[in-house]
Amino acid sequence: MQLEDRTILDMSIDLEVFFQITIPKIIDTIKGDEQAIWGLMNVHQMLEHLLFPLNFAITENPIILVTPVEKLPRQREFLMSEFGMPKNFKTPFLPVDKTVPLIKKELQDSKNLLKETIQQFLKIINEPTFKTKLHPVFGEIDKQQWLTFQYKHFSSFYAVWFVVTIATN
Repeated sequence: MQLEDRTILDMSIDLEVFFQITIPKIIDTIKGDEQAIWGLMNVHQMLEHLLFPLNFAITENPIILVTPVEKLPRQREFLMSEFGMPKNFKTPFLPVDKTVPLIKKELQDSKNLLKETIQQFLKIINEPTFKTKLHPVFGEIDKQQWLTFQYKHFSSFYAVWFVVTIATN
């Protein structure tokens, strides 16, 4: 897939406002019966999937870099571009043909957990001591790069259910 085939994202928005206001509003509108346009996950699984990369920035547990060091500049070039994540992208550390088990049985509990985790993520990256943290694909990235990655990740997964622009609404 060429970069030109990907969604173009508005990289000029305030990403902290996006995560503090826009995303929680979108989460609150999810009813659970939304049908995916593509992919294996249902909306409940998608909400929980969004937790994992937020936790990469939060956890004290070691993160493993899966990208060869020589490929990091290209990965970071994509990260800071206006291009969204590719449709049906498969991350190298998750199963290709199945979904992971749910953490929470009830959709509302997963929605609450995701909103709480977003707030925890924002708190961590805004601490004065936060400089960089290892991301498994992009390497050591700073606050702005973490926000950009999460923006691209959230935008790609919400696009699976909502064919609308979510960045500024």
